[in-house]
Amino acid sequence: MNGHNLNLLPVPLPPMLPEMVGIVADSRYFAMFYMGSKATWTDGRGLGTFSYYAVYEPLTEHPALALDLEPYHLGSDDEFPTHAIVCDRLEGKMYVGDYPEVEKFLNIQHPPLPTLSPEEVEQQRQRIEEELANFDISTFQKLGMFELLAGHNQQQKQELVELGHWLDQQVTEDLLRRYLEAANKGNWTAISVLQKFLQRIHKNF
Repeated sequence: MNGHNLNLLPVPLPPMLPEMVGIVADSRYFAMFYMGSKATWTDGRGLGTFSYYAVYEPLTEHPALALDLEPYHLGSDDEFPTHAIVCDRLEGKMYVGDYPEVEKFLNIQHPPLPTLSPEEVEQQRQRIEEELANFDISTFQKLGMFELLAGHNQQQKQELVELGHWLDQQVTEDLLRRYLEAANKGNWTAISVLQKFLQRIHKNF
């Protein structure tokens, strides 16, 4: 994106992705990365986690995106991210950029924070207390908190199928040729993705 050192990814923003991630704000832009052993989103003001196995991994490791994301470090269990994916909900596009630049970019979409009076602070505290009193484990499961223990619910499974089908439509012959060329040069990401791709073909046909 001009002026912000963000590189456009060749795949549009999957239309179901914001809901799968669990975006709770109306912000135009949000970013995704991996931090603290969690798939994480932020819009520069709010921050949350979402399912790694039902959303993040199927998206970032799908053949439609994996090769283009390979040069970037979106985070791991041992290291903080140096890059992040930026999603434009208005234009339906995805970008990737340096993490510090992404943070700055997300922050400028928000107006300055208001100064709260003591009464407003108390109102916010009461609201948070009420929401925590209505805590539902299924909500945490959707956000990826307990997915290893509780597994995916039926809605997550259906959303995952829809995301996979949508991403499959983004795979072209030119993209597969890029994977083959990279694999022939010893690129491990290309080799791994092609192996999984072939396994899916053999399983379904």
